[in-house]
Amino acid sequence: MKNILVLTDFSKSAASAAEAGLLLAGKMHTDLLLYNSYINYQTIASYGGGGWIVDEYSERKDKSRVGLDSLIEGLESLSSQLDPEDRKPVIYAESDDNDLAMELRELIKTKNIEMIVMGARSDASDDYMFGADTNAVIGYTTRPVLITPAGTELRNQHRIVFATDFEDADMEAIHYIARIAKSFYYKVDIVHVSDASTTGCDEKEKEFQTRLARVKYLGMEYHLIKGKDVIDELNQFIDDIPGTILAMVHVQNSFLMRLFQHSMVKKALADQKAPLLIFPSK
Repeated sequence: MKNILVLTDFSKSAASAAEAGLLLAGKMHTDLLLYNSYINYQTIASYGGGGWIVDEYSERKDKSRVGLDSLIEGLESLSSQLDPEDRKPVIYAESDDNDLAMELRELIKTKNIEMIVMGARSDASDDYMFGADTNAVIGYTTRPVLITPAGTELRNQHRIVFATDFEDADMEAIHYIARIAKSFYYKVDIVHVSDASTTGCDEKEKEFQTRLARVKYLGMEYHLIKGKDVIDELNQFIDDIPGTILAMVHVQNSFLMRLFQHSMVKKALADQKAPLLIFPSK
């Protein structure tokens, strides 16, 4: 059985991520795996190469177990509210003191992970882990990652906006998005932002639109937005649409990677208000 993996640090945004993971597991007919890393980043920073303090280690391990048990109990209660056609997922949990990014590869390999869900980082002291590890998770994953701010409810979202640069990986992501959209009855907007003076990508765009037409989802539309500042134009498009999930492919040294670095870190992660769905190119 496949699993939705929820990475939790018990913060408010992580609680929203767990609820989103439960809903996704129901719609996608998977089970739900909760994972907490109780490694103490602040202790590592303070003690440098020094060893762990045994009492602190035991305390953090116990808190992790209690937190996961409480989270499972709450999610099992919420699972009674899933739609009748959804699968009630089996919910289980694991915790360890390993670095989250290093552990992620093993979890994906051994737990048949379908998707990863995690809370958005913030300046709060209770989500130190995700401030340190969000970029690392995105860098290590070979599965889609949904990053949710506190208060996110997937049932209150209405559409997914996917930023494209006409790459092959984009089409794979679009097929996955269509699968999610069908389950939640979302509208899907495929958006490409192009400099008004640019004409060199016309053939690539036509080929992309031909491939896009083969995706059998009536709620999907393609938009070409002209503008010199790609980030400003895309953000304006997103801001005009309430209840939006922003989606993109994470590709090294590409247009979308630059978009992620310069716009999403500042806007969608550091001060995130909308869910962000990131697809790895690998």
